[in-house]
Amino acid sequence: MAAPQDIWARPLAKSLVDAFRVPSLSYIRVSTTYNTTTGLTTDSETTYTGAGALIKSNNNEEVGETAGNEAIHVWLDLQGIGDIYPTTNDLIDYDSKKWRITNVDPQYSGDTKYACKVIAFAA
Repeated sequence: MAAPQDIWARPLAKSLVDAFRVPSLSYIRVSTTYNTTTGLTTDSETTYTGAGALIKSNNNEEVGETAGNEAIHVWLDLQGIGDIYPTTNDLIDYDSKKWRITNVDPQYSGDTKYACKVIAFAA
């Protein structure tokens, strides 16, 4: 069942992400499946190209922290990634690097999903 605010909130979330969307930024959903016959798990990836807007990037070396702490902050339009909330198992592909998602905000999704912010570190 659609919520009353879906009529205006879903298009608004998409237009806000669209305003700063980075075509070369991809969201990668990592799914794990379990084969009951072999007992093995297999990871598969689904890539959504141009999935979000890069809103911040930083290299913590600039503030005196150790190397390898590069981070990016990305807004994702959830409609563009199948209306499924990202997890910390998923990745961002940007600037010829894979970035591991470490934070999804908000951490709850409720009944209706529009957009979310993720923080990812260079994998």
